Amino acid sequence: MISTSADLTRKSLLNINDSSNATLLEVIEERIISSLGDKPNSSISEIAKDLRVNRSTASKYLHVLRAKKKVAFRQVGPVKLWSLEEQ
Repeated sequence: MISTSADLTRKSLLNINDSSNATLLEVIEERIISSLGDKPNSSISEIAKDLRVNRSTASKYLHVLRAKKKVAFRQVGPVKLWSLEEQ
């Protein structure tokens, strides 16, 4: 069976070394922050595509990061454009 890059990404996320203090939540949050650092004002769909996760998963983590005041969004018509929170 041939593994796709999405399969490899999921496997690498799920096979976090037990000795590491990083949790899956922290890994995804770091990837979102990195993605928004590279591409500010991204939609949820763009972030989900970049991270190779489901759109609803990306949305959930973006709202967690918003509660932590690490990211913010602005509404443009029906689309929320996400970026890093200015500090």
